[in-house]
Amino acid sequence: MTGALGSPVAGYSHGMKQKLALISALIRDPKLLLLDEPFVGLDPVASHILKEYLHELCNNGAAVFFSTHVLEVAQKLCDHIAIIRDGHLVECGKTEDVVGNSSLEEVFLELARQGGEATEAVQ
Repeated sequence: MTGALGSPVAGYSHGMKQKLALISALIRDPKLLLLDEPFVGLDPVASHILKEYLHELCNNGAAVFFSTHVLEVAQKLCDHIAIIRDGHLVECGKTEDVVGNSSLEEVFLELARQGGEATEAVQ
């Protein structure tokens, strides 16, 4: 990011804008953090750094809520999961209780089937 200092933010790539927004949110060591799709647009190194930082925040007593369509990330990072469909909460609980012996993706797809969503949207 330091190479872009002095450049107008309007000229930043999506990933650079995402990094700037995350830095702005994290700079004051928040105790509550709400993030919408925080990994979208980040390169693998930045994603890894963010995952480690979010984990550290939680270990230090912060609460982190984030939305994501990357179910593997949610399953790996979160100790509690909530699944929302059409604006309604359809599943919520400790990650291990929600997932059981499946993956979060399998749980999500089963809930989508129960809700009448077409599986072709995922294919």
